[in-house]
Amino acid sequence: MSNPVVERDQLLRLMHMKVEEVRPGYAKISMPLADEVKNGMGFAHGGTIFTLADIAFGVAANENSQGFVVTLSTSIEYLRPGAIGPLVAEANVVRQGRHVQNYEVKVFDGQGELIARTMAQGYQTTLQA
Repeated sequence: MSNPVVERDQLLRLMHMKVEEVRPGYAKISMPLADEVKNGMGFAHGGTIFTLADIAFGVAANENSQGFVVTLSTSIEYLRPGAIGPLVAEANVVRQGRHVQNYEVKVFDGQGELIARTMAQGYQTTLQA
């Protein structure tokens, strides 16, 4: 089965994200730290970091899935400012139940420093678009 996030997600393209690596339960996504995605202080906007983490989760969870995995909840911890690009998010499955899946996503800056950590919970649906 194909990956609907990789193939059809327009926000991934709008924010110039690149799928670096993907396999079931894992994804590595990068994006440039352009001025358009920085906050007023010149760092990566919190929404930018969250979006990158959410896309990485979606790509990992939907690789070879039957139906779609949709987000149930996500929590994020911002650990340090993202000052140097590119930003890179790595999503790893923590638990994959029949319907509910849990992922940890770590976001790094261009120097490899951990800038954010998320826990995302998704639900495996049987719906098809």
